[in-house]
Amino acid sequence: MTICIAAACDDAKRVVVAADRMFTVGPPLNVEFEPPISKIEAMGSCALALGAGNSLTVAEILRRARAKYHNQQNQRIEQIATFVRAEYVQFRDEVLEQQIIKPALGPDYDVFRSRGGTLPQYLQPQAQLYNQIYIQCSQYNLGVEIIVAGVDESGGHIYTITHPGQMVPFDKIGYSSTGSGATHAAIKLALELQHPKSSLPNTLLSVYSAKAAAEVAPGVGKETELYVVSSKGFLQASDELLKELKAAIEEAAKTKPDTKKIEEKHAGLFQNT
Repeated sequence: MTICIAAACDDAKRVVVAADRMFTVGPPLNVEFEPPISKIEAMGSCALALGAGNSLTVAEILRRARAKYHNQQNQRIEQIATFVRAEYVQFRDEVLEQQIIKPALGPDYDVFRSRGGTLPQYLQPQAQLYNQIYIQCSQYNLGVEIIVAGVDESGGHIYTITHPGQMVPFDKIGYSSTGSGATHAAIKLALELQHPKSSLPNTLLSVYSAKAAAEVAPGVGKETELYVVSSKGFLQASDELLKELKAAIEEAAKTKPDTKKIEEKHAGLFQNT
């Protein structure tokens, strides 16, 4: 229940990312709140990650990924995204074991595995149980999507890691969005003709407009956090810049096409209908 957006610009020399600050707690509390906590995390000097879904799960996956390469310098964005994907798959496997496999098989399986046995071996004589567990595992969705965006020596790159551990590059179209407001944001970016060659000022407006469009979706907050990433690092947009971007799109929304000339030229059509 959120919105996360990343868009490349300036011939893919920069990437703009944005997210809301809405956190949703499900049953039994069923509450939404916007604390001063960022959904955007640094994954290196020139890379950021932002995720939709359970924020605790996203944070843990990103923490594990950073631990794998924290001593390695000048990581390519693709490599960082690959680390995130690997931890996504590992975390999902751990959840499957805790929530599906162990409850279904009980302590006997732990004893069998401690002796070097594997899950397929354990279930080989139990075809019905094997099929049941297989179906449950294949259908289980972690409910988390993560965008990794940044700039390296080859330019700006955007990757989305999604169920069940798929990593999708978005360099060709130059933008990606995820969360409950993803469809609204993607449509807005498409209508704005956003692409990697767009200028930084236009992209700032497009991304802010896309985030504003996503606010009609359930669970998307009004607060906005926005960063610009380049090969020199990343910089957070000031409150003043956010206010100016908001004022710009509000002013643009007031402008409507002048239909008076159309009505005068086609008076017969309007009079006969």
